[in-house]
Amino acid sequence: MDTFNAGVQYDDYKGTVAADISDNVALENFLVSQGKAEKGERVVGFRITSGENHGTPVADVSLVAYLLHSANFEPSPAAVRAVEVRVAPGEALAFFKRFGLVATRRGVDFSDTKVDGPHYD
Repeated sequence: MDTFNAGVQYDDYKGTVAADISDNVALENFLVSQGKAEKGERVVGFRITSGENHGTPVADVSLVAYLLHSANFEPSPAAVRAVEVRVAPGEALAFFKRFGLVATRRGVDFSDTKVDGPHYD
């Protein structure tokens, strides 16, 4: 598994994700309050994962944040620091104003498919 690409054991579904940073709850501040980050570090990436599940509700997920200690935006950082916290799924989503995830079944081609029902363009 590539650090900056999602992957699980079988990859039955693959997709994309997009998120808008929350105006109210900063992931950086949360990580500082948990002793996981220092003031001045900024989150430049994250990973949210859930381990093997046997059909029961998920109580917590792993949130790995990739931190960069830099006053300036760096489009290609040489190194980042990764930290992990366990949080409830709802708490993980609270760090984002909007969060969208789309995953499609491996081997299914949707390039010419029309959607009947709720969807976003």
